[in-house]
Amino acid sequence: MLRHSDLPADSGAPADASATPDRLARDNMALATFLALEKARTAEHVDLDDLMSAARWGLARAALTYEPERGIPFGAFARTQINWAMLSEMRKADPAGERGRDKIELIRAAADAVLARTGRAATVAELAKESGIDAGAVAEMLHLDSMVRTATSFEEHFDLESGRQAVDLTDSIILPEHAVEQNETRTMLLRVLDALPLAMQRVIRGIYVEDRMVKDLADEMAVSHAYVSKLRTRGLALMREAMDAWENGTSGDRSTSAKAEFFGVLFGPVPAPAPTRTGDLLPAL
Repeated sequence: MLRHSDLPADSGAPADASATPDRLARDNMALATFLALEKARTAEHVDLDDLMSAARWGLARAALTYEPERGIPFGAFARTQINWAMLSEMRKADPAGERGRDKIELIRAAADAVLARTGRAATVAELAKESGIDAGAVAEMLHLDSMVRTATSFEEHFDLESGRQAVDLTDSIILPEHAVEQNETRTMLLRVLDALPLAMQRVIRGIYVEDRMVKDLADEMAVSHAYVSKLRTRGLALMREAMDAWENGTSGDRSTSAKAEFFGVLFGPVPAPAPTRTGDLLPAL
């Protein structure tokens, strides 16, 4: 559903070969979140938190096993791993994934035992000895566990000044503490998307809903690659503002004509403030 690329213009090319697993996982957290929300539409019998946890697990596994030399875009590779992990959660038919979680639980228990016995954090060798798991597997599970834990934090918001783009739709909008209100959030998300200016809406839908490449959208719209990327960036920022305004019960920042039109469509006109009556304004008797 979503497309990720480390390239600024979302070309769909393979991820930078120098990207670390942690960076791949961090930059694509939203892909996991979005796919979990999409899956929750048709899997209402599964708790959303469980789906999101499974999706993050799949993302972490994808980041650890990704081979850029194969020429497959990381987003496509990760999407397969994420969907597989969610199916595991839904159907409980993923022995390998279940074994991985079991190993992490064993390693955590071993770490607690070593800490209680020595008063310090355990080494990989000590964890391997304590848990009976191969040292290489212990190191991999520790890394995987760390990545999954990190992926639960959405404290970094989209920052236009930092150079870090929120490369996927939901990362720019949904925070985990709001996930329990998934139905309201999804409905509002669609309203926000529908309220975007047509060009932004076309780009956001194309990239994140229709899984289209930026260059194809640019050709279709007869504009430059950079212009489509700019529409994408501004659209995501505007959607973040809208979701924040909705969550905070405000009517949005209407300081520019474009924003005033957008928030007017989304929330309606701002009620005129009631006139303030003072003694000077009272009619003379």
